[in-house]
Amino acid sequence: MIVIKFGGEVAESSEGLSNLIHSVARLHGEKQDIVLVHGGGPQATLLSRRLNLEPVMVGGRRVTDQETLEVMKMTLPGVINSNVLAMIHKFKLPGVSVSGIGVVRATKRPPKAVSGSEGKLVDFGLVGDIVEIRPKYLQYLVAGRYIPVLSPLCCDDDGTILNINADTVAVQIAQVLKADKLVLITQIGGVFEDIHNPQSKYAVLKMSDAQEKIKKGIIKGGMIPKLEEGFKLLKEDLDSFHIVGVESPETILNEINRPGSCGTAIVRG
Repeated sequence: MIVIKFGGEVAESSEGLSNLIHSVARLHGEKQDIVLVHGGGPQATLLSRRLNLEPVMVGGRRVTDQETLEVMKMTLPGVINSNVLAMIHKFKLPGVSVSGIGVVRATKRPPKAVSGSEGKLVDFGLVGDIVEIRPKYLQYLVAGRYIPVLSPLCCDDDGTILNINADTVAVQIAQVLKADKLVLITQIGGVFEDIHNPQSKYAVLKMSDAQEKIKKGIIKGGMIPKLEEGFKLLKEDLDSFHIVGVESPETILNEINRPGSCGTAIVRG
């Protein structure tokens, strides 16, 4: 089982999305079970601004008021999921749209301090914290050789829809499904000492070193929640997870077979 999470920057690039699904086709042909989880940050930000709503981000996490939630509804299960499924079917693969509503049981997040908030409590609004992953639907689809494509909105027990970080969803799905691999796809394709220096990418990064670099402000922004969610798997289930790009159809495959060869492998230690 391989869980692959990718963001909106991949979904909005026809070349990047084609490279990703080409890799998925190869893995599916090798009888690998695959679950795809997507985000949609860039598209949500663009649509928000078109609607005269300025996005608010804290530590790489989106503050979600009622208007922003409506944007997320339009963006995630609407535009992005549809475009991804269209590309999957272009490759003659059995992709199925899955909403996090029904799979992810959540509760509204209380105000909390996060990395990047400088110790201050942040009210993230209509954002969910996962209570439970209900895996049966995903397991049923995977057993039938389908490829679930999950958009990460969720709801609480009262039916209130909540926004939720796609990295969080991907990690907990990987945990519940006992995945062998977790691959997080990013536009930059890895973790860097200096984001402006392509030569400073880490091939392999120990969890303890990554935690220290977050504290020192070397690693920042949207990379922080990706790493912090992945750390949870390293503590319990996996020996490593991968942050990689989709520069070519071979990039993901090479990274899976040779950790650190194309992206960054985050390992225990």
